[in-house]
Amino acid sequence: MIDNNLELSQIGEFGLIKRIREQAREFQSGAVIGIGDDAAGVKVKEGKIALLTTDTLVEGVHFKWDYTSGYQVGWKALAVNLSDIAAMGGTPTYCLVTLGIPRKVDLSVVDGIYQGLSSLASLYRVGIVGGDVVSSPVFFITVALVGEEDREDVLLRSGAKEGDLIYVTGDLGTSAAGLFCLRKEKELGVSVFLRDKLQKKHLLPEARVKEGRQIVDAKIASSMIDVSDGLASDLFHILEESKVGAELWEDKIPISEEVKKLAGETGSSFLNWALYGGEDYELLFTCPEEIKSSLGFPVTQIGKIVKGEPEIVLIDSAGRRRKLEPRGWDHFSGNLKIPYWKES
Repeated sequence: MIDNNLELSQIGEFGLIKRIREQAREFQSGAVIGIGDDAAGVKVKEGKIALLTTDTLVEGVHFKWDYTSGYQVGWKALAVNLSDIAAMGGTPTYCLVTLGIPRKVDLSVVDGIYQGLSSLASLYRVGIVGGDVVSSPVFFITVALVGEEDREDVLLRSGAKEGDLIYVTGDLGTSAAGLFCLRKEKELGVSVFLRDKLQKKHLLPEARVKEGRQIVDAKIASSMIDVSDGLASDLFHILEESKVGAELWEDKIPISEEVKKLAGETGSSFLNWALYGGEDYELLFTCPEEIKSSLGFPVTQIGKIVKGEPEIVLIDSAGRRRKLEPRGWDHFSGNLKIPYWKES
């Protein structure tokens, strides 16, 4: 039974999604993939499904104009949707773009938005085929993206099994470190080169579309998700959908030397950035067997799937075990949560 006396802050973003999923259950019967994954999927012809996803960036919530350009907002608005298609192993095709624009916004900002969108769309051969424009008290951009996939190849969050190994592409924590630089720019004594490199990762993220396709083609993965809300939060989504637990190996989590350097110079925790920062848009996936041949891009084995309730246990180099709270970005529970440890 749905409790109607709760406030959003009590259930958080993902509690709200679960609530919507339950209320809309009867309307998902015709879909191949419904609410609960990176993208929805509907059958379009025998052996093919269309993947559907949408994301919104809101001024003051996802970005601020004092450190973000229109070009960067346009680029990122498409990139986050591309990452959802990548997490399903799909190929992006067409998108719709909706802009909510305050009346006093300069036209150069809108031009920049579409320059950023077009630059990234051209790299992935995505058509920008429509959308909407409305007046709004704050600026926002919504991109709805369509992709395609072979039905037998689609990867879901629900396929992880006991004994599977956990892998991730690239490095983690870089986007969070970049956002830290943007927010603290005037206070930081780090080099301009280091700051610019990290900030670029946050402002102009890369979606792992090619990598997602290769993982699917290699038929090595049992489940996959993109790291958008943080490693701890996104791994927990896989665990919930697959009804299993996980062990993470702290010293195996891939974190760049640049991120470690910034953390050391500013008294920050690079592990917290990797676990909880989010917006890295790397691919997190599980495999029944160890990957023994090169995929052509870096992947790191960071843990394994275990039997039990959906929970994450972090194991450090000394063998100490700590239970991780699945914390990260949550729109309705107070931004990025300050993580804490619980002894397992």
